[in-house]
Amino acid sequence: MELSEKDEIRQRVDLVDFISRYTALKRSGRTFKGLCPFHNERTPSFTVDPDRASWHCWGGCSTGGDIFAFVMKAESLTFPEAAERLAQIAGVTLSRGGVDSVEAARQRDEKERLYSVNAEAMRFFQNFLGKAKLAQDYIKERGLAHETLENFQIGYAPEEWSALSRYLLSKNVSREDAKQAGLLYESQRVQGDYNDKFRGRLIFPILDVQERVVAFGGRTIPNPELPPDTNVGPKYLNSPETKVFSKSRILYGLNRARKIISDVDRVLVVEGYMDVIAAHQAGIGNVVATLGTSLTDDHIRILGRYTKNIVLSFDSDEAGVRAALRAAELFTAHGPEFALKILALPEGDDPDSMLRRGNIAGFHKAIDSARTVPEFRIEGIKRKSDLTNEGGRMAYLREAIPILAEVRSSLELDVLVQRLTPYHPSFGSGTRAEASILAEVQRWRSQRPGSTPPPDDGLLVPTPPRPRYQNNAGGGQQNNPNGGWQQRPRYGQQPPPRPEAPAAPPTSALEKAERTVIQGLLSDDWRSVTIKELDRAAKALSCTPGELLAHPQARLLVEALYPLLSGRMLLQRALDQLADQELAFFATRYLVSAGNDAPLSGEALHDCVNELVVRHPPEHIRTIQKKRTEGIVLTDAELLVLQAWTLAKKRGGEASP
Repeated sequence: MELSEKDEIRQRVDLVDFISRYTALKRSGRTFKGLCPFHNERTPSFTVDPDRASWHCWGGCSTGGDIFAFVMKAESLTFPEAAERLAQIAGVTLSRGGVDSVEAARQRDEKERLYSVNAEAMRFFQNFLGKAKLAQDYIKERGLAHETLENFQIGYAPEEWSALSRYLLSKNVSREDAKQAGLLYESQRVQGDYNDKFRGRLIFPILDVQERVVAFGGRTIPNPELPPDTNVGPKYLNSPETKVFSKSRILYGLNRARKIISDVDRVLVVEGYMDVIAAHQAGIGNVVATLGTSLTDDHIRILGRYTKNIVLSFDSDEAGVRAALRAAELFTAHGPEFALKILALPEGDDPDSMLRRGNIAGFHKAIDSARTVPEFRIEGIKRKSDLTNEGGRMAYLREAIPILAEVRSSLELDVLVQRLTPYHPSFGSGTRAEASILAEVQRWRSQRPGSTPPPDDGLLVPTPPRPRYQNNAGGGQQNNPNGGWQQRPRYGQQPPPRPEAPAAPPTSALEKAERTVIQGLLSDDWRSVTIKELDRAAKALSCTPGELLAHPQARLLVEALYPLLSGRMLLQRALDQLADQELAFFATRYLVSAGNDAPLSGEALHDCVNELVVRHPPEHIRTIQKKRTEGIVLTDAELLVLQAWTLAKKRGGEASP
């Protein structure tokens, strides 16, 4: 696009008026000021300078630019998309590379006609929805609220051959334009006549991120008056590809979900229109769907504008598993910045059916506990394995080990190893099972790409029981604690050392309290409660939340994660940002409950934080105590701090300023 076109758009589109659609602006001298639309703030830090045709955020964003930059950031559009939208507002015809202005204007007019035809068709379908009893009965059966129908502009195509065709003709819409929009097709029975593409279907308008109707999806409605085997065509029918619609570049519901996706930094990708609509009706707005096609590179690039945290929801059958693994390969090809997980719903369930039953809490929990791709693959192997005998468990381990060998994240690998250790013959004998699995993972990694590991070279090999060392009192023979199995060395070398696991589960009251508090901080369900309790105690004692913990690594872990998690960062993303891998490994021990862990609750977390206050004074309080013991005169501020802690101790940890 030539510079003159950009300047013309800047001159024709009033920057202050345009940005006022997103945030309220008030004049401040020669500029305008308001709350930044890109981050939460209480004090206005966002300024617009109409003379310079620019804007800038002086707060958390620390960014700015012209009207093109604003549209790109506000709408998550590429520059060409932002330019096209602004050009439409300004009434400017954009030239394309190698395309003259006349041809550019023709192409633009053609697209505008298609948008207009689709908008008119949507109005027709919406008007017909209330006239069709069959559609109304189906809507009631699916539990769709009136507000939902309005929000998604759902309609109904009557069971007639040319109802829409006649309506569009009455609105002076040419049949050729309607045909180009994919709404009509030439009749095979009457020459020169046209038939409607959508008949007897519930209609879902498909909008792009600029809120333009680009296509439609139609679902058949079961008619109880017709025989069950009546041929009514495919269950779902989409518009064909047109000048304004490409299935590989459109995600259903993105026009409504994109801001929520950016705010929560996560998107759930589902398979159907009703999955999206049911989720939004249940208050889960960060949900989109593909349009009868697999995820494409374009879809991934579009999603990447809003978030890098992706959760996929596919059917639990074999086809769904294959689709999930194909999608995983695509995301992997786009780079390691994408964090991909797969939703695991009960067999036979999908988002729509689960939410229609009112199980919203269960659906939220399923999203939060979505599996990584390796976990998803390992679960698939587990479902097919016979784990009731040792042979089946060994076969399961042998098939799962190569998947672990592909995992790059040390943290994720540690979690997966812990999932597998209960099926190892040495489980329950110290850390031998974990060490054996890690050694096998290393062996697989040592293989050159494309090579096959030695045949029949299993995870473990049978050996006869070893005699134990006899004590001074003699004694007999003791069986090998590994049940007659021992690990065989690989290629004469040991795997690289792993970080040492933390000590055995804590036994003291202080250690138990620390463990409970950290588990609460790492729990999606109890994190906000834990943060509130730590804030309460830390504020009262004038210390940081980390200083409340005694264990050095626990203190470092809380100090590293607390600012990230209190800022609503997702747990996996926060853990990935830990520079200290040993600290990340330490954190995994709290993601898996020990056998003697009590269930988390608000009361338990409250009591445990109080326990930390009583049994472990922060460093600065211990320093004040030491000064008093040595006879050093304390300042008024030090006396107040010491009194606050003494009072908290007397109250059993109920710290108060």
